[in-house]
Amino acid sequence: MTSIAQTLRLLADPIRLRILFLLEREELSVAELQEILSLKQSRLSMHLAQLKQSGLVEDRRSGKN
Repeated sequence: MTSIAQTLRLLADPIRLRILFLLEREELSVAELQEILSLKQSRLSMHLAQLKQSGLVEDRRSGKN
C-alpha cells in the first residue's frame, strides 16, 4: 500500500496520468500504449511498473500480449 504523498507523486507525472486515463477508458496492451504514447518500450515499462507497484494498475497476460 502506498501513502497519499507517494500516490500524488506518481500522478504528478503527465505520462503516468495519461496512461491511467487511457486505461480507465479501455484495456490496452503494452504495444498499444507504446503506439498511442510514442514511447520506447523500456520507458513505458518503467512507468507501468511504478503504477503496478502502487496498486493503481494490474497486469494480465493473454496469449503473447
